[in-house]
Amino acid sequence: MGTLPLQVALIITTYNRPDVLNLVLESVAQQSRCPDEVIICDDGSDSNTSAIIVSWSSQLPIRHAWCPDINFRAALTRNLGILKSRAEILIFMDGDCLLQPSFIENHLKLAQRGYVVSGGRHLLSDEQSKSVLNGSLTPCEVFGNWKFSSWQLGRLRDFRPKNWESVRTSNLSVHREDALRIAGFDESYIGWGREDSDFVVRLIHSGVKIRSGRLATCVAHLYHPESPRDRLSVNDQRFSETLNNPTHIMATSSILFP
Repeated sequence: MGTLPLQVALIITTYNRPDVLNLVLESVAQQSRCPDEVIICDDGSDSNTSAIIVSWSSQLPIRHAWCPDINFRAALTRNLGILKSRAEILIFMDGDCLLQPSFIENHLKLAQRGYVVSGGRHLLSDEQSKSVLNGSLTPCEVFGNWKFSSWQLGRLRDFRPKNWESVRTSNLSVHREDALRIAGFDESYIGWGREDSDFVVRLIHSGVKIRSGRLATCVAHLYHPESPRDRLSVNDQRFSETLNNPTHIMATSSILFP
């Protein structure tokens, strides 16, 4: 009896950018391997975002995980996404990143229990991003010259198994059980920064290794002004404690482990 194919959940964070989210979902709908779940992790957007999600509900297996707009709470919203998911493989991404057509297919080729797949991102300029948003540059044209996306690299992908610096939640995949084993993201991180690095370092502390998805799983990141970083020093201090304590594995999470 053959092994059943892995199911995959695409977990997308967003906040009050319905126009951008609509483009992202267009790129999701064009995947060579469609996701089994699309979960929009919404950090308090208004009804315009809900309307976009409803408009895609007949084409994508989409669900909305919303929390009230109280500060910047990316860790909490991602945990809501994990809670709503049922798939074995979780792919995390930001709601301003366009996907090349083989994105999910390539993540699944690299997915394995005990590994995080770290994908890259190509930063679009302000001008390019405006062209995408006004329709003069299509997502297909953005990826038109990405011939390198099919490169394999083989064992070189596992060359740096503890390279946490290369991993961002704008593009990573992890086995659901590995994420649950560390209680997901640490919800004590409020404001921009370090909740993704904390997540990855605690995975490493638990025995999970980093696998590079370079070239095969890159996304196109639309330009936007930087978020306020007024709590970064507090988050830096908390992350430093995680980084320097190999026994620190479990997150502070009221969602996954009340």
